[in-house]
Amino acid sequence: MPRKLPSLNALRAFEAAARLSSFTQAADELCVTHGAISQQIRVLEDYFGQPLFDRIHGKVVLNSAGLVLLPVISDSLDQIETVSSKLKAGSGPEILTVNATTIFASHWLIARLRDFQQRHPEIEVHLAPTPAFPDNLGRGIDVAIRWGASNMANTRVEKLIDVDTFVACAPSLIHGANPLLKPEDLMAHNLIHDDDGQAWQIVLQELGVKGRKPAKELFYADSGLALQEAVEGGGLIVAGSLLAARDLEAGRLVIPFECFIPHRKDYHLYYPEQTASQPKVELFCAWIHEQAAIYRYNRLDYRRFMP
Repeated sequence: MPRKLPSLNALRAFEAAARLSSFTQAADELCVTHGAISQQIRVLEDYFGQPLFDRIHGKVVLNSAGLVLLPVISDSLDQIETVSSKLKAGSGPEILTVNATTIFASHWLIARLRDFQQRHPEIEVHLAPTPAFPDNLGRGIDVAIRWGASNMANTRVEKLIDVDTFVACAPSLIHGANPLLKPEDLMAHNLIHDDDGQAWQIVLQELGVKGRKPAKELFYADSGLALQEAVEGGGLIVAGSLLAARDLEAGRLVIPFECFIPHRKDYHLYYPEQTASQPKVELFCAWIHEQAAIYRYNRLDYRRFMP
């Protein structure tokens, strides 16, 4: 006997709308119109002979019937996705798309990705860097590695790496026209920012420098550009240990004063709840946590980069 099942398109529309609590967001995720989602939901409600959502002040909220249906549909779609991924893997490399900032990818991730590719040749990693957090996590982006932690619905957030901060500059500034002999000497130089100025406020307070303005303040929206400005001798920066490590070891940056703020910020791993059991996501998450542990174990002693 043929199975008596509702439309798969209607079930997909219901699951997306229920998970996102929005017909509009469901339409964006499934690349259809808002009207198409509404029509598919009506098809499903007609099939069951009862409404599945309550419409309250322009929002859609699952009612008791919808709450019964959602976990069954979600689990079924997850299983179909997992099996599909396994079957597709046999026909060529499976693609894992990773989002991060460009500077994190270039200064930390890329050098380590070769290890992942050697261990898992069946998975092809695509880097998709963006300045801001991606708005398509789970829809084109499999995992994201970002500065700081944010609570997001239906998303797992796992801490990866603590970042220490300190003042850094090009070696030429130490004994230049305005030598850096004491913290107050900072004010004769340009201060480089890759945030709204908060990092320098904290550091200057730690150093006891108050009530004076620097020669100039340079603001960059991109951390990579800010760090490069410091390497080129354009001023001093409050650098993050993870991103500044290569330039310190290469001698392109030094640390003029002993002012280290441990664990000021951190990087986190983000990935959707519904894809957590996908083999490619599981393997990458396990691997990057291992790499983070190795990094923490081999953390540099930054005092040796002081003049």
